[in-house]
Amino acid sequence: MEGPLKIIHFPCMHEELILSELRPLGFFLNPGIMDPRDTLFTPEDLVLNKGQSRYFLDQCRQFGGQFKKASDIIHLGMSQMEDFYTGRTQSIQYELSTYGKRDEANEDHKDLLQAQQYLLLNFALEERLLELTRIDADLSRSWSSLDQSLGIDDEDERFQDMARQSISPDISTVHWQQLLKAYTAFLPQEGFLLVHEESVNRELEEYGITWERHEPEHFFPGLADKKELDVFCASLDLDKIHKKKQGIARAVKLLSAGCSTNSL
Repeated sequence: MEGPLKIIHFPCMHEELILSELRPLGFFLNPGIMDPRDTLFTPEDLVLNKGQSRYFLDQCRQFGGQFKKASDIIHLGMSQMEDFYTGRTQSIQYELSTYGKRDEANEDHKDLLQAQQYLLLNFALEERLLELTRIDADLSRSWSSLDQSLGIDDEDERFQDMARQSISPDISTVHWQQLLKAYTAFLPQEGFLLVHEESVNRELEEYGITWERHEPEHFFPGLADKKELDVFCASLDLDKIHKKKQGIARAVKLLSAGCSTNSL
């Protein structure tokens, strides 16, 4: 295999969403909105730079703010999203950047742009969920302090109806197939996606992949403690997930790693 292995965490782009002991196993994908760091993988062929990425997310927030309910956006339909930039600076910039290029190159450029936009939206969603998690933790500490000052005992049956619900939602991986396609658009030839979510692993098996055990040393030669690490490798043809032929679609190499007690 040419070049060093490039292992990217999937499906999360924030290290807070990955077990601390697994974070050193790979890089976190930077969809173009963060400054480069040693722990990040920033693709060279991103279409939008940092400033443009922030502008895109700001425009998306303004666009979403026009709707009272999320279901209204869904009702609008993703088919109309191509009109999102009509008359905007981004639309003009795209036309200039693709002027004179052959149609095939234009399609590749458009595919990369859409993939980066999807990654940016998921990055923003993760940030919002992490923010809610921090707020939820602060509220929990405040309620506990208040309960203690009032002498309220959680075990007292008289106060069972006062249980406070968490406002922190779980990270959803329902649309991991679309996210996988976006990741693959920027994954280098020597790249692997390190899959963390068990639900995603199970669904991947439904697409016919076979996990094969490998020695940790092959993928993580510099890792200090590899004795308790189980590593599995598989390959997935993206055409099995996305029936429509895509110019950026190709087979993607997958990894799964965990402690021996949690092996596949």
